Amino acid sequence: MRGETWFQEDSSSEDSAMVTHKLPGVEAKTRCGRRMAIALALSTIALGALAAGLLKLCRHGTGQALLSDIVERDEDWANKAQEEEHIIKSLGSEPSFLWGAATAAYQVEGAANEDGRTSSIWDDFAHTPGKVFQNGNGDVACDFYHRYEDDLKLLESYGLNTFRFSISWTRVLPMGTDGKRFPNQKGIDFYKNVLRSLKEKRITPMVTMFHWDLPSDLSWLDRKVIDEFVDYADFLWTTFPEVDLWITFNEPATFCFMGYDLGTHAPGVRNSRQGLYTCGHHVLLAHAKAFALFDAKYREKRPRTQIGMTTPMDFPMPRDENSKADQEAVNYMSIWEVGHWMDPIFFGDYPKELRDSESLKGILPKFSSQEKAMLKGSYIGFYGMNTYGSKYAWSDGSNLAKHPSHFKFSYYDKLGSPVGTPFIRDWLFARPAEIYHQLKWVNDRYRPESIIITENGVPDHGDTSAKWTVDDPWRISYYRGYLSNVARAKDEGVPVKGYVAWALMDNFEWADGYKRRFGLTYVDFKSLKRTPKTSAKWFKHLFARMRNTLSA
Repeated sequence: MRGETWFQEDSSSEDSAMVTHKLPGVEAKTRCGRRMAIALALSTIALGALAAGLLKLCRHGTGQALLSDIVERDEDWANKAQEEEHIIKSLGSEPSFLWGAATAAYQVEGAANEDGRTSSIWDDFAHTPGKVFQNGNGDVACDFYHRYEDDLKLLESYGLNTFRFSISWTRVLPMGTDGKRFPNQKGIDFYKNVLRSLKEKRITPMVTMFHWDLPSDLSWLDRKVIDEFVDYADFLWTTFPEVDLWITFNEPATFCFMGYDLGTHAPGVRNSRQGLYTCGHHVLLAHAKAFALFDAKYREKRPRTQIGMTTPMDFPMPRDENSKADQEAVNYMSIWEVGHWMDPIFFGDYPKELRDSESLKGILPKFSSQEKAMLKGSYIGFYGMNTYGSKYAWSDGSNLAKHPSHFKFSYYDKLGSPVGTPFIRDWLFARPAEIYHQLKWVNDRYRPESIIITENGVPDHGDTSAKWTVDDPWRISYYRGYLSNVARAKDEGVPVKGYVAWALMDNFEWADGYKRRFGLTYVDFKSLKRTPKTSAKWFKHLFARMRNTLSA
């Protein structure tokens, strides 16, 4: 999970901390006051049920839900049977469809200083006071390192057939006292045990090589990291031949922007735009060079192996659906966010819109002819897609064909209404149709053999106590809405082959620390007790219905 968007919101957006709202006869300030104002107004027009819902949310002190939360939830429940039947009929008809939940090493494993593991940039960053919410860190996290068997039993009990996890680079190849990396058998054995358990449960492993926890001595701004990553990838392919489904990098757009541009994620480098594009260039070359090594050394002997990279995109909607300029802005923004990373892998170079941009002159690096050839087609089998919400895009009035970076975006329309249900006001506004439009856009542009949705999920509205978050109907509504739109895209010919929920369990959410809970499983971070949420039971019930349909 990315933690924050890699574009900055337009400054004209609503201030979520304090805003005045006027309704008939009522004025309220603060988020809870706003909800009270809406509830009182609704009570005057005989919408008591909705008003009661808003008041209930206020009593829980969530401080984030709007009227759209209740309306959308009510509508979802009214249509849930139809949506679920569509999901079962479309996605459940394919026995090989991958249904998974995801984790990442630093976010769940803990055991940061055990069995030979050495530090990563996230260890360093999280232990720097003030960098993470309430100074949280991943020293213990969910303690998956010691509790993996019980967690995988939960995964199995939910009916999921795929587990996405990442390998900690510094756990399997720590730095020795001589300044050289060496294979750490205890770290290797841990992942071998995880893989053995998955095999016993007939669960497919989907393994991410790099999910942000770079060894402390390396930097994505230094070109030498390319060969370091290739050596690491070679080691993983040699050591874990039982894995067929590999992701080289998770969301380079996020860790390059947040880590080497804004400096709000590890390693905390503030390098303006140059950092984003230098980091990204090195990541793409590392991916391509590692793929070339696999192609030459392993591919003939491992015909089942698939290799891809995941990129994030919260697909935009035109602020004015009837505006051709706003529709073009959606396309250009998508090229800017997705094409930056995926065009080189599919076509061998950055999009023309980036290469010709005046704003990127002297900033966007260039690939050599040899590098372009190495990049083009550097994937096997799938396109990896992470998505959570949406936003509005529009043109600033410029000719976007001549000035493709002159689009704007916000999470609010001209009247101040949000693009979708707000869960995290910095970036996550849920709008289920966005995943349909993104799948169509990706398929039209790249024509991949298949698409796997490698992350999709939503946190709680605000109150993260067990009594409020274990029973999570909003998460069920979110998953139902998004999956029905995945089914819609599949029905129209988009080759969707898998869907992975973020996340298997509540965990360390990067700079947000333990502030957000995205999991299907509630984790008490004091006792580390696990409790399946209602959303996990919903998935279990959905899969049971799919099995019944297939066997009928």
